[in-house]
This record gives sequence, C-alpha cells and structure tokens, in this order.
Amino acid sequence: MIPTVLASVTSTYLAYLTVTVGGPLLVVAALARYRGGLRTPVDALGVGVLMVIAFSYTFAWDGYLIERGVWWYGEGVVTARVSGIPIGELAFFLLQTALTGLWLYVIDPSPDPSRPTAVRSRPVGLLSIVGLELAGLVLFYTSSGYYLGYILLWGMPIVGFLWVLGGPLIWRLRRPVALAILVPTVYLWIVDRVAIGLGLWTISPTHSTGFQVFGLPVEEMAFFLLTNVLVVFGLVLYQWVVARTDRHDLVEGFRGLVPRGGVGKPPGEE
Repeated sequence: MIPTVLASVTSTYLAYLTVTVGGPLLVVAALARYRGGLRTPVDALGVGVLMVIAFSYTFAWDGYLIERGVWWYGEGVVTARVSGIPIGELAFFLLQTALTGLWLYVIDPSPDPSRPTAVRSRPVGLLSIVGLELAGLVLFYTSSGYYLGYILLWGMPIVGFLWVLGGPLIWRLRRPVALAILVPTVYLWIVDRVAIGLGLWTISPTHSTGFQVFGLPVEEMAFFLLTNVLVVFGLVLYQWVVARTDRHDLVEGFRGLVPRGGVGKPPGEE
C-alpha cells in the first residue's frame, strides 16, 4: 500500500507539488485564519495580489531558463505545458507565494502604522543589494555561474525597490520577517532536494557552479531564499499601507512608502 501511494505522489511533477506544497498550504491557511493575522478580505487580497505579481514576473524568466536547458524534467513527469513551462511549475508560482504569504499571517507581525525613525539600515541594505546585483552580472557571463547570476539579476532589483520603500520598517520587524522567510525557505529546500533525488527534475551541470549543500545546488537554495524575501517584503509593506490607511486615509497610507531622505517621524507623531 505505502509503495503504491509513494509511486502515485511522485508519478508527476504536478502530483508531487500537490502533496508537498498544496497539503501544507491548507494547514497554514487554517492556522492563518484561526490563530494568525488573516482576519479580513483585505488581508486575503494582499496574498492574492502577490500571487498575480509573482506569476506574471516569473513566467517569461522561467520559460527562458527551461528553453536554455538550465534544468530539465524526468521522463514522463510533465503532464502538459504552456509556452514550454510545465503546468506543475505554473502552479508552483502560485503555491509558493500563497504558502509563504499565509505563513507570514500565521506569525502576524502587525506592523505599527507609524513611520520608523531614520536608521542606517536603508543605505547599508541598499549597498548590499547593489553588490549582489553586480555579482550576478559577473556570474551571468560565465558558463557555470549563469543560473546563479540570472537569479540575482532577476530578483535583486525588486528587493532593492522594496528596501528603498520600506527598509526601516522591515528592519524594525527584522525578527518576525526573518522567521517568515526562513521557515518556508528551509521547507522548500527539503522538497526540492527530494524531488531532485527522485529524478523529477535535474539542474544542468553546465550552467551551475556545482556547489551543493546536502545534495541541493546552491542555485536552488538562492532561488527559494530570494523569492521568499520578495513575498515577505512585499506583504509586510502591504500590511503597513493597510494599517496606515486604517489610521489615516488611503492617500496617507501610500504616502508612507515615499522615503523622506531616510527620516520618519518618531512613533506617535503621526
């Protein structure tokens, strides 16, 4: 019985994701609804909007990497494709975003709607992001660094944009933010490592560095970490805008995202 169930779960990419990501997603959604911060349709809207953005931003990038042969899939594990991308992969864009976003609501950081006072986190963080972007540019023009470089070139500009908007806020919430990022990232590392071991997909040795941690390529580790950073940063800023809108109005909610030379009013002055 058990071997039959395992064979069914690993028979296709889509079946594997349904069990390993779809199942935990239902659990996390229930926790977010009854014990966390998913209280209103506005909260759910934030996750939905991020799912649409993640799908749109990743679609062409992912399809290009598949076309270049940066990774490929096992025999018979792809049930159908859209523009060369397996439907399981398309589903994963949505599933990962929902899983990480709802996990943030389980943690429920509840951002303070006041603007953080000026901190050095914004320029220091931005310099780090620029450094990673430049490293990605260098890696992109090498054969073995191509995949890792393309990940950094694709993702770091958005991280930089979100950091410019909300670096002080994210830094103020750094502990729950780190927890929101790391838990789903480590889980997805495990899911990905098992899938590679089962032969569901293979990372090209030509376009990857060959560095691995417990058999998981560092490129895959970087991808899941970076994408979860994008989800959590984006949703934290969304929560903050909603909180500011509730306290003030919609205009002031969005105005809070505009940096004031890195300076905000002390809590309680807005």
